[in-house]
Amino acid sequence: MNRALALLIGLALAGPAVAQERPYRPLPSPVSATCPGGICQPEGLTAFFAAFGQGRPVSIVQFGDSHTAGGDITRSLLWRLQGRFEGGPIHLHAHGLVGATLNAMAQREPLLDDGEAGPDLVILAYGTNEGFDELLDPRAYEALLRAQIERVREASPGTAILILGAPEAMRGDGGGRCAGDADHRWKAPDTLSVVRDVQHRIAASMGVAFWDWRGRMGGDCSAHALTLGEAPLMRGDHVHFTGPGGDWIGALLAADLIAAYDQRGR
Repeated sequence: MNRALALLIGLALAGPAVAQERPYRPLPSPVSATCPGGICQPEGLTAFFAAFGQGRPVSIVQFGDSHTAGGDITRSLLWRLQGRFEGGPIHLHAHGLVGATLNAMAQREPLLDDGEAGPDLVILAYGTNEGFDELLDPRAYEALLRAQIERVREASPGTAILILGAPEAMRGDGGGRCAGDADHRWKAPDTLSVVRDVQHRIAASMGVAFWDWRGRMGGDCSAHALTLGEAPLMRGDHVHFTGPGGDWIGALLAADLIAAYDQRGR
């Protein structure tokens, strides 16, 4: 038996070749140190949770910036809520504008479009662009946020409100101290933490639910860490999410909402 024939026999006995698969790596799910379960004041969602199981459509309206405009996060949230709550249909109306701040919502007239009357939940998803504004007046921003919460309540009494705290984001003009950033380039703007603090405080004082987006991302330097690896969850600008990243964030938000629903009355 020559070597070629022996090789062929050996391959036949070994069976068909099996393609090597990439090992499964679970997506990160950091724990929020600010809000248990990711959501502060979950009682502010009571009206939203009560809408499920009534055999009628459930309506969500979200106002926000490019994170909302991109659609990946809202699609992920909606898909997972629909999978958990199989009663009536769930509708999510998203109003997102690239580069928008809370002023964009303040300028909407009327606040709710035709067909959006009496939503069960209004989500406010602003804060990133305010956080990059070094001239932001925290007192003026606080007054504006209070006014928009009151405006929602006037337009739709009984509607639950959820503020998505501003996520971690970074600019690349130096001064960074993140692991994996050899050039010390990336750093979160100082104003971003101010915006987040105002959102957190106002939500608590007005009985509004607050989701700790930054904490669920991983906190400090997460906007850089999520750009690394073979399948990054954030784009190189350290502000916007990739498609998979948007799906991941939407999944975390949905999971926290579902967990808060399941914990009612316990």
